[in-house]
Amino acid sequence: MSSEIYARVVFESPIPSLNREFEYSVPQELISQIQVGQRVKVPFARTVKPGFVVDLSSQKEFAGELSPIAEIVSKVPVLMPHIYELLKAISRRQACGVGELLTTAVPNRSVRIEKNFEFSGVARSPVSTKGPRVAETLRPVSDLISGVPKFFERLRTLAISYLSEGRSVIIAMPDHRDCTRMIEEISLHLDHSQVNYAGANPIGSERYLSFLKQLDSQPQILIGTRSVIYSPLAADSALLIWDDGDQSHQDQQAPYLTTREIALLRQSISDCPLHFLSHSRSTEIQRLCKIGYLDEIEPPNWWPKVALSSGRGLDGMAFKAIRDGLQNGPVLVQVAAPGVSRSLYCESCGERSTCSTCFGPLWSNPKSQIVCRWCGRLNLDHSCRECRRSELRQGSAGSARWVKQLGVSFPGVPIREFTGETESSLVSSKPSIVICTPGVEQVAVGGYWAVVLLDCAAQLSVDSLRAPEDALRSWLNALGFLRENGTAVAVGVTDEVSAALTLGRVASIVSDILIEREQLGFPPARRFLSAIGSRELLTSLAQRLELLDDVRILGVAEAVTNSADRDHRLLVSFGYSSGQSVADATKEFLGKLQGSHARTSRTSGRSIRPVTIKFDDPRVI
Repeated sequence: MSSEIYARVVFESPIPSLNREFEYSVPQELISQIQVGQRVKVPFARTVKPGFVVDLSSQKEFAGELSPIAEIVSKVPVLMPHIYELLKAISRRQACGVGELLTTAVPNRSVRIEKNFEFSGVARSPVSTKGPRVAETLRPVSDLISGVPKFFERLRTLAISYLSEGRSVIIAMPDHRDCTRMIEEISLHLDHSQVNYAGANPIGSERYLSFLKQLDSQPQILIGTRSVIYSPLAADSALLIWDDGDQSHQDQQAPYLTTREIALLRQSISDCPLHFLSHSRSTEIQRLCKIGYLDEIEPPNWWPKVALSSGRGLDGMAFKAIRDGLQNGPVLVQVAAPGVSRSLYCESCGERSTCSTCFGPLWSNPKSQIVCRWCGRLNLDHSCRECRRSELRQGSAGSARWVKQLGVSFPGVPIREFTGETESSLVSSKPSIVICTPGVEQVAVGGYWAVVLLDCAAQLSVDSLRAPEDALRSWLNALGFLRENGTAVAVGVTDEVSAALTLGRVASIVSDILIEREQLGFPPARRFLSAIGSRELLTSLAQRLELLDDVRILGVAEAVTNSADRDHRLLVSFGYSSGQSVADATKEFLGKLQGSHARTSRTSGRSIRPVTIKFDDPRVI
């Protein structure tokens, strides 16, 4: 073997020209120290740039003289080979750079934490058995003692089972509330040293400490939100994804992927166990079951009794369910949206008020500020697009107005409101009404004696392709907090999804929705690409993509964005088999644009990309 060693280095950067490996020589004094995955500093363009070592070899590819590595920043290998392979797979699929993904996969270094951290144990042998790929639908019900939904118990049982085999386990949850409950559930049965948390912690040192624990060789159960799927835990670690259809699993920046898609890529590389668990089922998971990629596990025959009402608001059936439930304990009421009203309308002409930036619906927050429900921007100087008047009236009730209405209907009963901005709190077993928006249901001791789903019609009428499956998912998750002998009422449910609530025919209903999407050529039957930029550039991109097989150009239309330019949006649909060719052509197109066609953000004044590409963005349809 040659005494010369050469390293390949990647940089943390979104610039397309840096989306490749760069070759460097390793100085003799560093050969005994350097390892794949370490942070290093290397000379680059008359400066010294930080990067990650991704390969070491005794052979070099570049014929000329190579620059030497300047410094090993840390002895700890932080970019594991199997994670680098995952990042490359994501890069190929989504036409983005590995450098864009490194920030998510590897947290910023904390020197103090790293110096004080001691790794324990020796390297273990990987588990040789190939893991299953499973989609499991769980019946919604809570524990009669704790009131915690039973799915936590199922996740805990699965995780501990894999841990006993010597596997680490990654559990991906939608938000920090679920993570906290999951940690509490598992900690009752395991030593705290076997459980690790990787949430979206704003304290960088705590995030890095969790990351270093994941690099340890000892098997562990790791719990976190969507970024946990990039964990450096061993390649054979079991992946448990709870409620993949929750919008919190969708990344809002590059690569714009969901936890589900990254988990599927990770499993395809390592053949590790993969479980998707939920009360409902996304159409994406139903498609994978239909083609035989995932095995299905259906819930037992028992299903909560849900009475359907065709009325509106607090009708007689809903009123009776709340009244009867309060005779025994707490009652959960799920409503569609926070605030005083779901939407605002022009007082003069009745037109629905929309955001000046993204055209999303406006609402009045608790501070009486006019805010967009989609992008969260303030619209303090709002005026009607039709008549230009500024006076507004409230639409249907939001959670704040429901508090007042239920207070009148049930005088003397304690009423608590919970929204996404409210801290979690355990609800006592005493009679009370808990009003919540989807996804922030609170645990009640012993479970709720009644769950009432108001505003069902409003959730089904949301201007989104995914409205039926999103509504069904939120209702079934709410029912997960119901006692086994409790009462449930859903007001305003249509026939399209009623059987899933009353009979538990979740897979059948979602299958019907999938068939309709297949007939229309909509996701997940086909993949979508959306691009934002000038009409000239988008037309050029469309001409390039329409030459590929199974690609349909849906058109170019004007789009409202934060760019100072007058932007347009291109929509393209394509089959799964054409995904790689579309990504390759898109990446080649973007590479040719570098340094030209500059654009500026209206809000920050910074330069932004001439064309922004998103694959599989759920908000475009």
